[in-house]
Amino acid sequence: MPQENQSNEFYANCMSYFESLRKQGKQDFAFEDEFFYTMPAISEKLLN
Repeated sequence: MPQENQSNEFYANCMSYFESLRKQGKQDFAFEDEFFYTMPAISEKLLN
């Protein structure tokens, strides 16, 4: 699978996970921190 497709799939899966947590009234701060730290690096790699 091309890198861009993997990144898009990862992003979509994360958004689904966050939405699921919101519906349950829960949060996963550790994952959110890692996600928001990692996404700029993934985005930068896709652009270059």
